[in-house]
Parts: sequence; structure tokens; C-alpha cells
Amino acid sequence: MTIRPLSSALTSTATTSSQTPAQAAERADPITAGLQKSSTKLQGMLDTATASLSTLGKFKASVAASQTAAKTLTTLKDTASSDEVKKALASFVSTFNAMVASTQSAAAASSGVERISRGMTRAMTADFSRVDAQRQMGFTKASDGSLKLDNNKLEAALKASPTAVLGTLSKLGGLVDKVATKELGSSGGIGQSVNSLSSKATVLQMQQNALLKAAQQYASFAQARNGSAWSA
Repeated sequence: MTIRPLSSALTSTATTSSQTPAQAAERADPITAGLQKSSTKLQGMLDTATASLSTLGKFKASVAASQTAAKTLTTLKDTASSDEVKKALASFVSTFNAMVASTQSAAAASSGVERISRGMTRAMTADFSRVDAQRQMGFTKASDGSLKLDNNKLEAALKASPTAVLGTLSKLGGLVDKVATKELGSSGGIGQSVNSLSSKATVLQMQQNALLKAAQQYASFAQARNGSAWSA
């Protein structure tokens, strides 16, 4: 989001044909200098808010992708082949790890991001019996929160008890889906953070527009004043 600089509105009050823009800025009167300083400050704040929105948007997309992959785990049928199960679980692991990887950068945009990421992980590890079942099929969590999958163990578990594996995956997917649905909603952590940043950016935009209008009015006033001085 880029705001039109005040320089164009202030040029007539600070620049003559014999001055460069830098010289004109140095010779600017206090009002012009104050307006320009405020404009620069507001633009910096707006740029920060916009960048945070972009980063948070990427995190939101990664949570949504994890949710989609989690839902797929809940729809696997008893007739699903070993390859279909492996593909669905591999997709979940990949999207979940992408979410974990984006957590650090997104945490700077919203203090609630790390809590959301932990909540997604906790959904899979709160029940110790379920954690044990996940380990037996080669599904584990690393110290950084990312997931790892041992396909050999998964293959062995599918051969030993495909129904048990599908049951574990269905519960896993349902729990992650539930947490993601809550956080992605308008009243959830991600939804509230996005709305808050969007509101902040809107207010900054309005302030910058108001400042530009003030600068234009001052420029017109200064021109009229200078014109009167010359005619006198």
C-alpha cells in the first residue's frame, strides 16, 4: 500500500527555478518541514502494517492448507489403498510443516501466532494413547514442532491393521480441523489479528490522506500569499 508523497503538494512553497529539490527541502519553512516529517512517519507505519498483513496472510493460508489436508484424513475409506493413505498423510505432513516454518516470521506480525501453532500441534498430542498409536505407524513430532513420517513403519502398520491406522488418522484429522476452524473464524486468533491490522492500516491511510489534503491547502495559501506580496 503506497501513499502519494507530500512533495508534489509542497513543491510550490519550497522550490524555485534555481534550487534543487534537496536545497528546497533545506530551505523549507517550519510548516512544510513538519508536514513532510509527519508524512514520512505515517508512511513508515503504514508500510509496516501492510508488511505485517502480508506475512499474517501467508500464515493464515498455511493454516488453511493444513486444515484441508487434515480433512482429507477424515474422509479416507476402508477401501483406500496403501498408496492413497500414504499420499494423504504425506500431504498433511508437508502442509503442517509449512505452517510451522512460517510461524517464526508471522509471530512478529501477531503475538497470537505462536499460540495458534502450538494449539494445532497440541491437538495431535493431547491424548497419550493416540500419540502412541501415531508412533507405531511412524508418525512423530520433532523438537521444533514439525512432523516426521517413517514410511516403512506406516507400511507395516497398514499391513498389520489398516482399520486401526485409518481410525487414528481420522481422529487426528478431525482434531486439527476443529482447531483450524476456530482460529480461522472471524472471532478466532487469526481472524482477529487480520481484522486488527486491517483496521490499523485503514486508519493510517485516512490520516495520510488528511495530511495530504492539509499540505495541498497550505500550498494554495502560500501561493496566494506570495502572489499578493509580489503585486504589492
